[in-house]
Amino acid sequence: MAQQKQDIRAARTEQAIRTAFEEMIMHHEQPIRVTALAKKTGINRKTFYLHYDTIEDLVNTYVDDARVDLLDRLSQHAVKDYLAERGLLINTLTAFFLANQEFYSYILFQDDHSGRIRQIRDDVSTRMAEAITKATDYSLNDATIIVSFSANTILSLLRLRLAGKLSLTPEQIREKSVELSVSGLRGAMGLDI
Repeated sequence: MAQQKQDIRAARTEQAIRTAFEEMIMHHEQPIRVTALAKKTGINRKTFYLHYDTIEDLVNTYVDDARVDLLDRLSQHAVKDYLAERGLLINTLTAFFLANQEFYSYILFQDDHSGRIRQIRDDVSTRMAEAITKATDYSLNDATIIVSFSANTILSLLRLRLAGKLSLTPEQIREKSVELSVSGLRGAMGLDI
């Protein structure tokens, strides 16, 4: 029973740390220091370090959560469905970013965190390319280009929207992404996708 209370208390503290961190990020409090985060959370620094090694470690938990969420969403469809239904990959990516727009998008699209978006993009691209290669006669190179080009197109448009440089609706972003990806891959590679 004591262990259960301790686990509940630890989970509440971790959630409080994450909530305070998200508020600080969304209010552009940069750089975020452990002392300021602990104060905002109502804990001491030592308690923070019981949960995370560094602020970077805390950010990495969000990256891991985003990767798992995106891979879960992508695995809801078979590769043949992505190949048969134009725009399904882009729909899935768009749904992921719009569902997590406020915080994940901030973390993933800030220049300070550009390496993290590459980690997720590369991991997802590699897994999707391997799955496409197994399900089709595309080479691994062609499959990698298809997935990377499609993902980069949607990410670029979403980045522009989040930066306030595009005033497109999510549906318009999806349509433009599909159009750009299909015409680009056909023109550059002669692929019928």
